[in-house]
Amino acid sequence: MRVANESYSLLKRLTVAFTIVASVVLSLAGGLLYHALSRQLRQRDDSEISVKLGEFRREARSFGSTQGVARNGTLFQEELLTHPAIKFAILDAGGNVLAESTGSRQHFTSVGPDNPAANQPYSCDPPTVGPARCVFGDETLPSNEKIRVLLAHEAAARYAVLNEYRGDVWMVLLGGSILMGLLGYAIARRGLTPVKSIGQHISRIEAHNLGERLEIGGGPVELHDIAVPVNRMLDRLERAFARLSQFSSDLAHDMRTPLANIISSSQITLSRERSTEEYEALIDSNIEECERLQRMIETMLFLARVDHAEEPLKPVELDCASEFARLMSYFEAIADNKGIRFVVKGAARVHADSTMFRRAVSNLVSNALEYGNAESYIVLCACRAGDHTAVSVTNDGPIIAPGHIGKIFDRFYRVNAARQGSARNMGLGLAIVKSIMELHRGKVDVVSAAGATTFTLYFPSAAVETPRKSRRGAVTGSRAAMPLSAARVQNRQV
Repeated sequence: MRVANESYSLLKRLTVAFTIVASVVLSLAGGLLYHALSRQLRQRDDSEISVKLGEFRREARSFGSTQGVARNGTLFQEELLTHPAIKFAILDAGGNVLAESTGSRQHFTSVGPDNPAANQPYSCDPPTVGPARCVFGDETLPSNEKIRVLLAHEAAARYAVLNEYRGDVWMVLLGGSILMGLLGYAIARRGLTPVKSIGQHISRIEAHNLGERLEIGGGPVELHDIAVPVNRMLDRLERAFARLSQFSSDLAHDMRTPLANIISSSQITLSRERSTEEYEALIDSNIEECERLQRMIETMLFLARVDHAEEPLKPVELDCASEFARLMSYFEAIADNKGIRFVVKGAARVHADSTMFRRAVSNLVSNALEYGNAESYIVLCACRAGDHTAVSVTNDGPIIAPGHIGKIFDRFYRVNAARQGSARNMGLGLAIVKSIMELHRGKVDVVSAAGATTFTLYFPSAAVETPRKSRRGAVTGSRAAMPLSAARVQNRQV
């Protein structure tokens, strides 16, 4: 039994397969030809003795009586001079030999065992002849006397031909198998050359040249099943590597700002004697920057767990109207400061993790409050949309340019570059929304036109949702339910 991780040579396997197939085919062909030749030689012997049987019976009738047959025995012998392999004997009704072949040490007087049929050739082994093909026939002479004519064709010559032919078949089988093995090796080695070239090409692909692709235009069609998925994998790796590089750059930039603030403010403060109030102000400022770094790290850890399907999802039936009321009570003070009013439409129910649902919607509401026009409205709507429940947040304000629509869900991406590095905006809020929706097997959509921007979350219904399994075997989703107050703090900052 082959071990699962044991390597093997495909070239050797193909060579052995060619050799085995050639051996089987040549063996079958040789066996069929051998049996065909054996049958033809036996039929030839049967034909000869059957013809001679008819001739001997006619001649015996022409002699008229058993005495005439006995007197003319030499005539029968002369007729077989050109057929030395055929032996004969003519017997009377009492079994006495009237005529027989010359040189017989024993009389050929029996048709053999098993009661063979008259005039039908059969295999026999007479003591005076050995292995042979025999035939016999009875004849009534003009004198009303009965005689029996026995003929046997020795099989020695036939066996000699078959033995020689069998040796030739074995030689052809051995030589043909070796030749086919060598040809199979050459063909397989040449046929596997494109596979080797693909492996060499793949081994040359490094992080700095992920843009290279396997050339499959002139290669074998069968290798397209390998080259096409590999090229697609390289496409995914290139995109992922580009995102990772951009993410690392953005993360370093966003972490550098608070660290620089901490270092610079601390150095300035320590450059000379300060009052207790000034040291306390420095500590408060540093704590604020450290808290910002802590929130950023916690958010990145959350996104990493979501990406690796390690957040336990606990979907329940939620009443959107009740959830909207809770969110409005939390954001009421901020909305009043800008003169923004909330409008709730629809009263659908959604199948989602409660903590994740509140976090996603609160991120959208916080985003709408930040970018919405003063003295305007934010519309919260929940309705059925086919097999999904659509939850949307609409605000009046500057529209998002089409060039930014496809990027706003990327991590650390900000539409307004001037806001980078601000304490309130890390560019992760919409990335979290997208991750939460992917965790629920839903999607998020955005439409920004005519002075209004609408973000819509599509949650699958419980009947069509197919929860995925995490690597730990649990159904994935949100982290363990946290208090709404904790979610509010995190949502406010991202």
